[in-house]
Amino acid sequence: MKTKWMLPLFAAAAIGISGCSNDNNNGPEDTGSPAAGDQKTVTISVMSADRFLQTAALKFEETHPGVHIEIKEHLAAPKSDGGMMAAVSQADIEKYIQTVTTQAISGKGADLIEMNSLPQQKFVKNGLLVDLYERMEKDASFDKSKYYQNIFKSSQNGDGLYAMPFFFMTDFISGNTEMLKKANIAIDDKTWTWDTFKDISKKLKEHAGTDYYAFVNMFPEQLLHDYISANYADLVRDGKANFDSEPFRTMMKQIKAMYDEGVLQAEFTYDYSKGLFSKSGFFSVEQALTESLRDNALFFNAPSASGQTQGGQFKAFFNLGINSKSKVQTEAWEFVKFLLSDEVQSSPELQYIPVNKSVAEKKLQEAGQKIIGGTLPVPKGKTDKSSVEERMETIRKMLNEPGKKADSDMKVASIAMTEFQTFMSGQKSAEEVSKLIQNRVNTYLNE
Repeated sequence: MKTKWMLPLFAAAAIGISGCSNDNNNGPEDTGSPAAGDQKTVTISVMSADRFLQTAALKFEETHPGVHIEIKEHLAAPKSDGGMMAAVSQADIEKYIQTVTTQAISGKGADLIEMNSLPQQKFVKNGLLVDLYERMEKDASFDKSKYYQNIFKSSQNGDGLYAMPFFFMTDFISGNTEMLKKANIAIDDKTWTWDTFKDISKKLKEHAGTDYYAFVNMFPEQLLHDYISANYADLVRDGKANFDSEPFRTMMKQIKAMYDEGVLQAEFTYDYSKGLFSKSGFFSVEQALTESLRDNALFFNAPSASGQTQGGQFKAFFNLGINSKSKVQTEAWEFVKFLLSDEVQSSPELQYIPVNKSVAEKKLQEAGQKIIGGTLPVPKGKTDKSSVEERMETIRKMLNEPGKKADSDMKVASIAMTEFQTFMSGQKSAEEVSKLIQNRVNTYLNE
C-alpha cells in the first residue's frame, strides 16, 4: 500500500501555524499552577508555537502585570540543514495527541489548550472544556456581535462553543474558465455532486485532451480526507461513528470511479497546467479581493456526495479551549478576549482572515483603496472603482454566509484513510471497508 503522501498531509494539518520557539519539545506536563507571589500563570498548550502567539503573550503581560502567559510547546517544528521547516512524523503527532489528551483527562492539562489537532468531541464528551458561550453571557464587556457569528456557529459542538477560532480561510474550487466556456458548461455549485463533477470533467477532457485531469496531484486518500473533514459532524456524532452508512459508501464509490474512469490519476506531476480544476482558498481579504477581480475568475463551492451543498467551507486556525479544571479560568478568558481584540487581530503576524469583523472590514477597505489607487496590482484584472466596490460587497456576503467548518479528529481520519486503500485496490468491498472503519473508530472513541 502506498502511504508516502500521508505524512506531509498530517504534518501540514498539524503545523497550520508553526514558528520559532525555544521551549522544550519533549511533551512537557502542563500544570498551570500560579507563579510566586501574587502573579498568576496561565499556561497554554500548543503543538508548535508561532510568532503571533508569542507576540500577543508579551503584549498581554504588559497590560496585565499580574498575569504571566507560559507557552508550552510540545512539538517544535524541526528545521532541516538548510533552515527550512522539516516534516513532522505521523508518530510524533499521534504521541502529542495522546500526551495532551491524557494530561487533560488526569487533571494535569494546561489552562488553555490548542484544539486544532486534538479529539475535540472526546474532550467535550468528558467535560474537559468550558462552554465559551457561558463566559460571553456573563461578561458584560464582551460584544459577540463584533465577530463572525457564522464562524462561531460552525465551530460549535452541539449548542456550545468549546474552542475559540481566532482566524480562518475559505475553501473552494476554481475552474478553468476558458475551457468551461468552450465546452458550453455551466455549473450550479449549490446542487452538484461528485458524480456531476466527474461527468463535467469528462466533457472537458474531450475538449482539452486525454492528458488533462480534473485535479493534478490529487490522491484518493486526500479526497477522502477532504470529505471526512467537510462532513465530520455527521460521521462522528455524540461520540459514535457513522461510517457504516450509505452516504459514506457512496463517497467511497464516487472517489474510486473517478480514478477508474481516468478523470483523476494517483501520480505526481510538476505540470499544473494539466488541471481542469484546482482546490484553492482565500487566506486573506486582500487576496480574496485581488483574486476575485481577475478576468474570468470563477470559484465554486466543493461538490458533495448528496448534492446538498451548505454554503462555503472554511478552515479555522489556532482554536483555543479553556480547561474546565483550570484554577485561572478568569485570567484565561481575559487572554482569549485579548486575542480577539482589534489590536491583536490587526497584527501583521496574523496571516489569515481575522474573525473580528471590523478588522476584516478595515483590511478590505485598505485593499480596495490600494487597487483603485494603483498601488496593489491585479494582473489581468479589473481595477476600476465600480468593479472593486462590487467585488468587495461579494466578499462581505461570502464572509458572513453560513458555512461548514473543515475539521476532523486526526486519528479517525488516519483509520479511515488506511482502510480505504484496500477498497481502492479492489481487495475489499465498500461494505466491508465501511464496517471495518466503523468498528475501529468506535473502539478509538470509547478508549
